Amino acid sequence: MAWHALIEKWMLKYGFKPIGQDRVTFMLNRGKLIILLSLYVNEGICATNDEKLYKQFLKDLSVEFELSDQGRCEWYFCVRIQQDLANKRTTLTQTQYAKD
Repeated sequence: MAWHALIEKWMLKYGFKPIGQDRVTFMLNRGKLIILLSLYVNEGICATNDEKLYKQFLKDLSVEFELSDQGRCEWYFCVRIQQDLANKRTTLTQTQYAKD
């Protein structure tokens, strides 16, 4: 839990605001530019509408924390994520989880 408190403190200082009471999901809002970040233990998933803001955020975050950008997320906690950017559609499925 100490790790979460440390990164949460950094994110709040950076300008993120927690969404909900569990303090797992955070939003950075800079006008029309947004980053959504959800953390669970030492894993995170991020969504943004601005690649430049995202890259700067990763650069700033990496000064304080060791991290890696795995690119587009295809799986997250047994959930398959399929993105159709052209049609602005994201599909989440748990077919494999149900089969296992």
